[in-house]
Amino acid sequence: MNAIELIILSLKENQGYVDDAIKNLAQDELAWSPKPHSNTIAFLMWHLARVEDLWINRLLKGGKELYEEQSWFKKFKTEIQDNGAFFDEAKLKAWPVPTLQLLKEYAAAVRQSALVYLKTLTEKQLDEPRDFGWRKGTVGWALSHLISEVGEHSGQIGYIKGIMKGIENPPFPPSKSK
Repeated sequence: MNAIELIILSLKENQGYVDDAIKNLAQDELAWSPKPHSNTIAFLMWHLARVEDLWINRLLKGGKELYEEQSWFKKFKTEIQDNGAFFDEAKLKAWPVPTLQLLKEYAAAVRQSALVYLKTLTEKQLDEPRDFGWRKGTVGWALSHLISEVGEHSGQIGYIKGIMKGIENPPFPPSKSK
């Protein structure tokens, strides 16, 4: 297995954990949060896809995010630049909770774009330097950061479900994601 295959496998495995965590959740459960200043499962799913969209489509591919290019922001009824970072309690409360179907459709579109991009990369390109505006790094560093953030938010989704529904035996390995 090479580094690109490892990155793809990591993203797919994390998606499997999310898929298992959201299975059979009702809309009100997607919108539930343990505290007023806490994220909901729906918010974390949206933010997770927004982060992947940002890193892959804008920062690494140098294009527009799908959120803008395909007008997802209109479907989600948010500002075009919203991605969930630095939301305070007021903005979190005002965020319009979308349906699970919409969340899954956007996440699938972003993931498909990511996989197409990743399959074009060579191992040598992982070492290409990039200036991300607020930090310099490499393509590999950016993808490592993305995997870390995806893992973090996938775990938060599972944790919130656990707070809400109690302990469930986690599937091992997680559901196979496309």
